[in-house]
Amino acid sequence: MKKIIVFLLIFCIAMPAGAAVSQLEIREIQTHIFETPDTDAVFKAAVNTLQDNGFIIQNIEDNIGYIRAKKDYKDKIRDKKRIILYSSLLAYYGVCTGLSYGLTAGYMLDPLMRLSNEMAPKTVIVDSNVNIEPYGKNATKVRFIIVMKVLENADGYSYIKSSPRQVIRVYDQKVYQEFFNQLDKNIFYENI
Repeated sequence: MKKIIVFLLIFCIAMPAGAAVSQLEIREIQTHIFETPDTDAVFKAAVNTLQDNGFIIQNIEDNIGYIRAKKDYKDKIRDKKRIILYSSLLAYYGVCTGLSYGLTAGYMLDPLMRLSNEMAPKTVIVDSNVNIEPYGKNATKVRFIIVMKVLENADGYSYIKSSPRQVIRVYDQKVYQEFFNQLDKNIFYENI
């Protein structure tokens, strides 16, 4: 579980915003073919792999080979631009308060609340979809998709979940390879 979280965070930091990845390359990263015709064993192994990594299964459609799962956790994700903006605004209002002998002190509350909210841990939700289908006569194809959502805190004092501040589609090959390696081990355990 920690490995996937670390890989997701490394991905968020390492991948440049302008990096273009074609749809075919994305599908290739997200798809793996296992040399077993037993799609039921692969399906059960996929459920176990997701649960081993801390995901909660939301929906299972075993007749079409679809699993939807999610997990959430708290992380200290901070936007440096917002911190600089709110700190500058707080400093500006501080100077105005000093020059007006305290008459504008009330204006300092808004940047303080925003700065506090920015420094508070954010809730991160990781949504995943797994599609499992036969591939030829002796193989099974698995496609695993991950989307991360960083939620905005409602205020700086409580951890009320709110709308997503950032939605990140994960295309890091290492993250998917780690999942498929774990899935391969679980398929082996299912066939014992």
